[in-house]
Amino acid sequence: MSESYKHTLGVTMGIVSAICFSTKAILTKIAYSHGADAIQILFLRLLFAFPFYIGIAYYYQRKSNVSLTVKDWIYVLILGWIGYYLSSLFDFIGLEYVPASLERLILFTYPTLTVLFYSIWNKSALSQKDYLGLALTYIGIGIIYIGNASLTEPDILWGSFLIFCCAITYALYLVGSGHLIPKIGAQRYTSYAMLSSTLAIFLHYFISNGIPELHSMSSTVLTIGLLLGIVATVIPSLTLALSIQWIGTEKSSILATLGPVITILLANLILEEPFTLRQFIGTIGILVGVWIVGKK
Repeated sequence: MSESYKHTLGVTMGIVSAICFSTKAILTKIAYSHGADAIQILFLRLLFAFPFYIGIAYYYQRKSNVSLTVKDWIYVLILGWIGYYLSSLFDFIGLEYVPASLERLILFTYPTLTVLFYSIWNKSALSQKDYLGLALTYIGIGIIYIGNASLTEPDILWGSFLIFCCAITYALYLVGSGHLIPKIGAQRYTSYAMLSSTLAIFLHYFISNGIPELHSMSSTVLTIGLLLGIVATVIPSLTLALSIQWIGTEKSSILATLGPVITILLANLILEEPFTLRQFIGTIGILVGVWIVGKK
């Protein structure tokens, strides 16, 4: 495969990943409008994704010669619960209160939080570019919220807080994953983390809702659960990995900034969410700030 062809494929995979990830909030909002709740739709999402991650885990385990210690398995389980169970729970419950476009912007702060947590963990100073990126990101969020009466209602503030908790827990997951990914590989590690979080979600669902009765769920909710599991979870995780493999992390990260823009467009077109000049200015601040920090 020539370098130019690999570059084209890498860019294409990065764009596909951004588009697919962007559908998550839109599909979830549609599911909520059909009577689903956060736990139910999260359960369906992982139910349909579960077989694929079993296959991915099995494939990469056979290719790898690295065995995990008991300590490694404990770390994988805990980080999987933090990064994909807790963070997803915060995200999906938060989406019950906030618009899809706002959710994507708040969630997109996780690279700035990752850099901040890395700095604290390693006791290293942030660079001037880091401070600039952080400032632009959170000034952008401030511009969206301050003076906007529709976004200062208690329910929306509560939902925004939950989404920010999602960003925090996902950033902690990334920081904690730093020593495991080089050892066992990103694909194998991610599949293990996804499987551990899936078991946590299943347990949560069984405790809160009992044995799932799929036949009693509406066909629309089941279809959305399938789309969330395949289109918004499995496909983007695989295409992102291919994009990183073919064009590198930095270029893939730049393509990932398309995600919030696509979500905003879809939210405007499908959910008829308004997009104001204030939101536009704030969005630019967030995207530029995350791009500056994300280049690290």
